Amino acid sequence: VLIPFMFYKSPNPVACDYNVYDSTPTTFLVLSDCKDTEYQDFVQRFKELERGCYQKERTPSKHCTNNMWLIKPAAENQGRGIEIFKNDLTAMKSTLSSKPPNTYWVVQKYIEKPLLYCGRKFDIRVWAIITWKHELYYYKHGYIRTSSDEYSLNSNLNYVHLTNNCLQQYGEKYSKFEDGNTLSYNVVEDYIMQKYPSFSFESHIVPRMKDLIIDTYLSVKTELNPCKRRNCFELLGFDFMIDEDFRTWLIEVNTNPYLGIPNKFIEGLMPKMLNDLLEITVDKSFRPINDMPKRELRNQFELIYSEKQGINQRRPFDTPIYPIPSLHTPTVPFSVTYRNHSIYHFLLQLSQ
Repeated sequence: VLIPFMFYKSPNPVACDYNVYDSTPTTFLVLSDCKDTEYQDFVQRFKELERGCYQKERTPSKHCTNNMWLIKPAAENQGRGIEIFKNDLTAMKSTLSSKPPNTYWVVQKYIEKPLLYCGRKFDIRVWAIITWKHELYYYKHGYIRTSSDEYSLNSNLNYVHLTNNCLQQYGEKYSKFEDGNTLSYNVVEDYIMQKYPSFSFESHIVPRMKDLIIDTYLSVKTELNPCKRRNCFELLGFDFMIDEDFRTWLIEVNTNPYLGIPNKFIEGLMPKMLNDLLEITVDKSFRPINDMPKRELRNQFELIYSEKQGINQRRPFDTPIYPIPSLHTPTVPFSVTYRNHSIYHFLLQLSQ
């Protein structure tokens, strides 16, 4: 059973053998007492990977050989409470058991072969808006967050594996390589193009990020704004990762995205984004008293989904998830039944 997306384009995901773990790494939502069925499902998968049985994973085996997992709170953000484990089920159970009773925790497979920038890990932060009219907007100018230390699977330092600015800013090497550990899309694209001249962030990465943003929204659409309040909206921060084969992964969604100013680049970007946000949300209902100066640029929030306006940029589900076919490592197709729609509840938790 797949998450109950509302699909409007053919072929549908079932016909394409598309599954939620083609979008996000294998994920379990477990209780801290480690007695629920979801935890038992995780243990079974952990032991399968430990034995070298990778057939159930929707990733190439190279992402599984070290059997790395992370644990993070189901309702926190900004890197709080995230811990990483390398093939150590005992430590993972001990960590979960030490948490407050009856609390939910996300156990997620770690992507072991990420695409690197100058030998270090990075991820992508993208802003999106959901309005009370069920409109979904994507902001065209996100940013790249880098780690402070060289990437190594043998390191247990969070400064190697986690790129959250709220965590990185406390590291000794913060801003050593990039001011505020933050870069524009263009800088990373230029770096990648040195090895892959045909690479294009706009062509190979952005369409996939839009797909995953739309999928996430549709998975929780019926749970949003239950009181049917008018003139409300939500700003979301989507975090994506690119693996070494240029496959884009949805890592998490934040309802309280970081709006700090770590460097000059963000100092220029943030006010523009907030102004564009207010123009779409607040200004439509409460017009400014004073005449606003003429905008130099068009609003950079792009409407990517609206049932009322008949807009849906979600590509067909048979679109390859590897944008450069020559880098695709085939995996064994495997259909999974999700007990109690656990991943649906995981995504729902992210929206709250």
